[in-house]
Amino acid sequence: MKNNKNLNGKTYGLFLCLMLFTSATIAAQDLFQKKKNTNLPTEPLIGNIEGRTTQSLNGTWNVLIDPNKQNIFNDFFRFAERNHKAVPGELMEISLEDGATLRVPGDWNTQDDRLFFYNGRVWYKRDFNLQKKADKRYFIHFGAVNYNAQVYINGEHAGSHIGGYTSFNCEITNFVKDGDNLVVVKVDNTLTDQDIPTTRTDWMNYGGITRDVNLVELPNAYIENYKIQLNPQNNKQIVGWVMVNGVSEGKVEIKIPELKINKTFTVKNGRAEIEIKAKPEFWSISNPKLYDVELAFNNENVKDQIGFRTIKMEDGQVLLNDKPIMLKGISIHEEAIGTDGRAYSYEHAIELLSAAKRLNTNFVRLAHYTHNEYMLKAADKMGLLVWAEIPVYWDLEFEKPEVLAMAETRMNEMISRDQNRASIVFWSLGNETPKSDARNAFFRNLNTYVKNLDNTRLTTAALVFGGDEIGAMAKDYFFPTIAGKEFDTWDIQIDDPLASIVDLPAINQYFGWYYAAFLAPQINIEPVKARQVILENMHKIRLHIPDNKPFVFSELGAGAKRGKSAKEEDIEIFSEEYQALVYKKQIEMYKNQKGAVGMSPWVLKDFRSTLRLRQGIQDYWNLKGLIDDNGNPKKAFFVLSDFYRENP
Repeated sequence: MKNNKNLNGKTYGLFLCLMLFTSATIAAQDLFQKKKNTNLPTEPLIGNIEGRTTQSLNGTWNVLIDPNKQNIFNDFFRFAERNHKAVPGELMEISLEDGATLRVPGDWNTQDDRLFFYNGRVWYKRDFNLQKKADKRYFIHFGAVNYNAQVYINGEHAGSHIGGYTSFNCEITNFVKDGDNLVVVKVDNTLTDQDIPTTRTDWMNYGGITRDVNLVELPNAYIENYKIQLNPQNNKQIVGWVMVNGVSEGKVEIKIPELKINKTFTVKNGRAEIEIKAKPEFWSISNPKLYDVELAFNNENVKDQIGFRTIKMEDGQVLLNDKPIMLKGISIHEEAIGTDGRAYSYEHAIELLSAAKRLNTNFVRLAHYTHNEYMLKAADKMGLLVWAEIPVYWDLEFEKPEVLAMAETRMNEMISRDQNRASIVFWSLGNETPKSDARNAFFRNLNTYVKNLDNTRLTTAALVFGGDEIGAMAKDYFFPTIAGKEFDTWDIQIDDPLASIVDLPAINQYFGWYYAAFLAPQINIEPVKARQVILENMHKIRLHIPDNKPFVFSELGAGAKRGKSAKEEDIEIFSEEYQALVYKKQIEMYKNQKGAVGMSPWVLKDFRSTLRLRQGIQDYWNLKGLIDDNGNPKKAFFVLSDFYRENP
């Protein structure tokens, strides 16, 4: 009897737990009308969000760190979507109230020590008040959320977005009410091998709502987006289109007062085609001229500032407004100077681009993903040419159609947001991708896709000076030089079909930094000897691109910890003197390259990276910056700035 009693007690306890779990699950399902679809499409992107009627939702948000992503309790977590609060006698084991908070915009890594290396899920919540109008439509617009965002308005699933560096918006007209409202965003920065980017990147995978959040009020029929640019085939004509949402027909008016332009165009099937005869003053590096442009549809007016210029390749040169230019650049990661974490504001953009200008640059590579919109608008005003990029980075599953579709989506979102920015002259398809037939087909398709979206700019991609090239260099030149043979030049072929696909190929190369470490063990010499041989012969190196196309060096450089000093001849890694020496030798090599039309060394500022593990030196920082995290210049900064100044 004793054993049976215990057994019955255990059985009863299990039965009770099961009943409680089942009841709670059913209650959650009934309360929240569970939807199976977690990938609701977002609305087409609203162009030029700054030109719209908006209410900022930036500020302090309540957050809940959800490290286990307990899908077995998924129905309980539907309470979080509505921010359901416990009533007396109700057992609740989740709450978005009375706990942690985070600043929005901002990454979570640098705001909470518990989240510094965190890859996972965090719930965001805030209340907002709305004076809802019957004749208006309402959207919530996010500058970026990394990586997977699920958006809930007053407990209703309003939209989803995947991709950590591009803007998106969800229509919430039917979900908001007059008065107090609630927005909850489920954010997950976890990456997989099927994502863009993949799990392994040489930058911090900053999680969170990293850019501005705005509530947008629009008419029932509104200007959705537009493209207004100079005709690349006729620089006396402004062309483009205007898309309207909510009606299929109507009239769009375009004004450019300074050019005495006031034209009306017919909307058919939601789109108006634009052609305007004009002779605008060209936007240029020395004269970044922007025109006030106003678009009107019904009672809506959208204002923008747009520059007009041409960019093309001809006779081995890059031509801006039909004049050849040398691309004097620097690469930039989206990290703020002098403050922790992701850059997100106009002030951050000005600080970063001003530091670049102090290098005497005319060109910036915004790597390795789409940067915030303020960077492009600041570059427009400051006269900096821009290379804009999506995170097709290192080794993707190029053979999979869904990966190509994901890359096309990233491109579409970037171009849709930034197509009116005169500063952008290059759309970059990817960075340091390993050669394969599948990868080549991927890039041919992506290049065609980009050209169909925008024919007013050039395409590019950063090729890697990789194993094949290092092996050929070692066999043909490095090992014989060690053995005492001398060469006038080191001629190295860059045999990559991607160079033939894009308009302007680019090469990432690190002579003087990485390659010596690969080669020294193969012939049992000291690394310092290997570095000496490469440095002494760097001026002899000649890189040859398929089809003899012009190219840029999209990366070059070396690391240095600011304040670490040594004699230049000691070749001490991570010293400022060694970094400066590498830059001197790289500049000598650049001067001798036939076909080189510019460079964007790596990188403006030290940036965080979980791949950089040398303790006491790197400590999770990539130290290839020419300035440190607080903006203080290293010796190599002045080497590059002097070279750029001497080559106007």
